[in-house]
Amino acid sequence: MSDDLDPLLAAFADLAVARALPFPELAERLKGHCIAAASQRAEGKVTDSRLSIMTGLQRRDVARLRAFEAKPARPTPLTRLVSLWRTLPDYAPGGQPVLLDRAGETPSFDHLARLVRQDIHPRTMLDALEAAGTVRIEDDRVRLVASAYLPLGGSEEQLAYLAANVGDHLRAATANVDGAAPPFFERALHHTGLTEAQVGDLQARFSAAMMALLEELSREAEAMKREAGAEAHHRVRLGGYGFTAPEEEN
Repeated sequence: MSDDLDPLLAAFADLAVARALPFPELAERLKGHCIAAASQRAEGKVTDSRLSIMTGLQRRDVARLRAFEAKPARPTPLTRLVSLWRTLPDYAPGGQPVLLDRAGETPSFDHLARLVRQDIHPRTMLDALEAAGTVRIEDDRVRLVASAYLPLGGSEEQLAYLAANVGDHLRAATANVDGAAPPFFERALHHTGLTEAQVGDLQARFSAAMMALLEELSREAEAMKREAGAEAHHRVRLGGYGFTAPEEEN
């Protein structure tokens, strides 16, 4: 049954090799995650022997790694900044992001940056957004030119972004396999026998429709947060993905 996971493991292995991540380090962290998962799923008294049976790891590994703690997902303040710029009434009247002054009272880029993080200088955020092609500086004003902040390829921030998104996607799919009720939405279409141009057309139409939906939901979520009360302790991640490649030869 483990060979059913080969497509998932192949993608992860490709990422690990591309990022030059040492296998022993990955294996050690995977052991820790397996022990943590077994501890959560075990019923009754959780002993080293029980965890060893559930994971197939040796007891000495279990005893050594029982205190393992997974790293929390790192926040992405630039993603938050762009989201607010596209949704707050002062920054996007009628749903259209406005051209911002660099400094000054709201609406201004510095004011928006301070809303997101007080401990990061607005200039640092602006430089990162400009380097990624998310904004363009015009004289002493800032224009949003991309619909979302995408970290620079190969950066540590991009890896953290990937881990957060794919991690939640996999959690949703895993919960569904476990019989989550109601199940999380997790669907995709798959077609073969298409030309490269046809695939490109489908991908472009899907991306445009998905982006429009995400922007609409983001505006609604920001409005909801402003009205949320003391019980506002839940999070949600809604997304979509697309992938194209030549058909595999049999």
